[in-house]
Amino acid sequence: MHRCLPLPLSRAFAASCVLLAAALPAQAQNAPTVTAATAGTRNFPPDAQRGKLVIGTMPEVTLNGKPMRTTPGFRLFSTEGRLLMAHTLAGQSLLVNYQIEPSTQWLHAAWVLTPQEAALKRP
Repeated sequence: MHRCLPLPLSRAFAASCVLLAAALPAQAQNAPTVTAATAGTRNFPPDAQRGKLVIGTMPEVTLNGKPMRTTPGFRLFSTEGRLLMAHTLAGQSLLVNYQIEPSTQWLHAAWVLTPQEAALKRP
C-alpha cells in the first residue's frame, strides 16, 4: 500500500502552496494598521474604574493614595496596548483605568490612559 501521493499530484500540490505563499505578503501589505491613536479610545471592561497608580516595590502599589497589592498575574498596559514591566515605572504617578480581582481585592490589570481617554468621564 502506497502512502505517498503520485509524483504529478504532489508537484501540483507543491506548486499551489508556493503560489498561495507568494500571494499572502501582498494581502498583508494592504491591511490597514489600527492603533490606539487612530482608533480614538480603547474599549475597557465594564467594571474598570479610574484612579491614580503609583508603582512601589512590586507587588506593592499605591492606588488612589491607599496601599494595595497586585495579583500574581498583574498586567500593566501602555497607551499603545503593549505590556509594560511595572518595576520600570517605580515611583511614577500614572492615571489609569484599573480592574480589581474580586476574591482577593488586589489590583489585577491597569491601562495607562492617553490624554484623550483621560478627558472622557467615567460612567
